[in-house]
Amino acid sequence: MPRATFGKDRRLLKASQYKEVFDNNSVRVAHPKLLLLAKPNGCGLSRLGLVVGKKNVATAVGRNFVKRVVRETFRNHTLPLAVDIIFLARKDADKLSPVEMATLMQQSWGRLSARLESEVTPNA
Repeated sequence: MPRATFGKDRRLLKASQYKEVFDNNSVRVAHPKLLLLAKPNGCGLSRLGLVVGKKNVATAVGRNFVKRVVRETFRNHTLPLAVDIIFLARKDADKLSPVEMATLMQQSWGRLSARLESEVTPNA
């Protein structure tokens, strides 16, 4: 069962960590409302960084809603490989209902898992 916390060890905290994922991402999952960038890390835990800007989600309530759903679904999903992930919200991501947003995130985590597994399999 996945750990049900989101402590500092599960987050990208420094600009250098974000830059590393932006520059060297090996897996992408795209949707009109979001983008996930991922890069394998060597720390044994998957870490998440959030980018939800005012330009794409205008209100603080909307930005907080998006971040809350992404964090919750991340905590409850187990990835096959330890990776650093950046979630980028796209235009009007907050316009989805909570159920639609949660479903979209579960599908996105599943797509990310499948791509990570296919990336690992050829090298084995």
